[in-house]
Amino acid sequence: FKTLKTLIKKIILYDRLLQAVEQNDPEKVATLLVKKGLCPSKLDSEGKSAFHLCASRGRLDCLEVILSHGVDINVTDGTGFNALHLAAKNGQSECLKRLLQSMPVDATDSFGRTSLHHAGNKNL
Repeated sequence: FKTLKTLIKKIILYDRLLQAVEQNDPEKVATLLVKKGLCPSKLDSEGKSAFHLCASRGRLDCLEVILSHGVDINVTDGTGFNALHLAAKNGQSECLKRLLQSMPVDATDSFGRTSLHHAGNKNL
């Protein structure tokens, strides 16, 4: 019973992290990462994470917080896209620039497409 209770609490905390990104609240994101020890690239049941959501929605301030906590920028979401691909695909140029500055990233998604493919054709 205690394990189930702990699992439910973690799920609620990860939902709060996603909400904080949606609301572009970098202070709340930082608090959840530091005080609750959450992993920003952990995928939810729909295959998305706070990290990927930042990139796809253009939440640059939240992205900065997550990057400062040492997230693996090559990690992919449930559809096989990394944050760089999502930023390019969704036209989030500021997030795209920031991710490109971070460190070398795996240039292709699970379909063999690069972020340039996504930036050039948003209907992929």
